[in-house]
Amino acid sequence: MKARKIIICVLATLSLSSVALAESGVYRYVNTLDGVNVRDKPSLSGKKKFALKCNERVELLEETAEKEKIGDSEKPWCKIRTQSGSWGFVYGEYLSRTLEDAADFRCYEILNPVEDWLEELAEQFTSTMNIDRNGRNIFSFSEEDITRVYGQGINYIFYPTKDEESGKEGYFLLGVYVYDNDGMPKDFPIQIGDSMEKVRDIFGKKPNGEAYFFENIDDLQAWRGGYVRMHVFDDGENIVGIKFDFAPGW
Repeated sequence: MKARKIIICVLATLSLSSVALAESGVYRYVNTLDGVNVRDKPSLSGKKKFALKCNERVELLEETAEKEKIGDSEKPWCKIRTQSGSWGFVYGEYLSRTLEDAADFRCYEILNPVEDWLEELAEQFTSTMNIDRNGRNIFSFSEEDITRVYGQGINYIFYPTKDEESGKEGYFLLGVYVYDNDGMPKDFPIQIGDSMEKVRDIFGKKPNGEAYFFENIDDLQAWRGGYVRMHVFDDGENIVGIKFDFAPGW
């Protein structure tokens, strides 16, 4: 799978007259990790006034009556006010109703590129994989037959597989276990040695042992629908390892 490119397409500039009043006393939380720009009008052409940080709470004053399509999203623009009294407009995609919803958004935002990274790793092992890429003809053998290949700072985890039509057998890269920062995906926001509190601030406060994941059925339909999961291992305070894996729904 090629790395995705997000193309921003502005269909229309929304005028201030299209803004509809929202319920008073409604709050939203910034959900994107890098924060979001606040503009002086509800449009990407609006001048940047200031920026909001991840998880920052703002009061929702108004929403545009019409939605605008930007990339794959179609959301209204939101007029917001900060705790300090500053105001401006933010595209609705980057505001969530709760901190939990904001964390779920970041799971998708951050783990989505990991799917591309895992598939790039899988392509490095094509000489040992006889896999029909649509996945529908493949079934997995016993988990006891999992094969691990050790690399620099990373363990590759393979499932033995078989093509039901051709009878060919091979291996599917189920996931990786990263125990050194040399093996981490590029630009990943957490690293081995970071505190678990940082993990919880970014991805949400999951119970110990529960996986973080994103679902993207359209992109993973070739694997019968599924998701990419992330397990974080710690020593009680800091990260000592991270496991990323596909869950293709076998």
